[in-house]
Amino acid sequence: MNPLNYLSHRLGIRSLVVVGAGCLLLQSAHASLLFSEGFNYTSGGNLGGNLNPGGNAWGSGNNALTIASGNLTYPGLQDLGGNELSVAWGPPNSAGSIINTFANVTSGTIFYSFLLDTTTAPTGGNSYLTSLNPGTSAPNGGSDALTIYIGSTSTAGSYRLGVRTGSSSQTYLTGLSVGNTYLVVAEYDFGAGMASLFLDPTPGASMPAADMTATPASGKAPTSIDDVGFKVVSGFSAGYLVDNLLIGTTWGDVTPTPEPSSLVLAGMGALGLAIARRMRR
Repeated sequence: MNPLNYLSHRLGIRSLVVVGAGCLLLQSAHASLLFSEGFNYTSGGNLGGNLNPGGNAWGSGNNALTIASGNLTYPGLQDLGGNELSVAWGPPNSAGSIINTFANVTSGTIFYSFLLDTTTAPTGGNSYLTSLNPGTSAPNGGSDALTIYIGSTSTAGSYRLGVRTGSSSQTYLTGLSVGNTYLVVAEYDFGAGMASLFLDPTPGASMPAADMTATPASGKAPTSIDDVGFKVVSGFSAGYLVDNLLIGTTWGDVTPTPEPSSLVLAGMGALGLAIARRMRR
């Protein structure tokens, strides 16, 4: 064989080996993912009592937190499939909350992402939609470790989104529109003692600068987080669809791009390893 052709052949094989091995590693690339939820449950039923794929069941819930047919998606973001969560505040639905749990986090960072489509603009001021908390604490507003707030505005068809942590003041992003699907990402950094909110970051890209931040009040910084929850209150009216919940300890955990199927990964990985064995003979 011509020396140049032989070298090209060897380099091509080695590239395939690297790709194959890399494909096997992709399956464990999100080892720090703590929780995922695509709401793949029966449409029309209450969220409460459904068993998350991670093994823990959602709490009792109420008639304002139900499973709706449909599936929110976002360009470039890995889709978890399933249905979606409908959060409907106001009569005849009752107030209440629901939580699910995951592995405890006490240091470093924790990230929480979800897709949000507001179907009915909020009225009645501001209130909290979803929170991360320690233990089995239900969303409770001001004292929560990390809370995403939603608020009304004076502009028809518009609303605002905010973040709060450890009894801090609420800080808001304005100009969100009813009927649009947004990718919402929140972070709590235990080391920095700061919560951050990101709206519509690019999936698969590096972590950008935060759109909004909040700092815990003195002596109120959270020390652990291991549950996610939703809450509906009285005296506030709104309607939301929520989907594709991801919680992890890295930015990449909660903003993933679609991956090749497991069969493709396994096949390429096996091919790469087989070629590697032949090259050693």
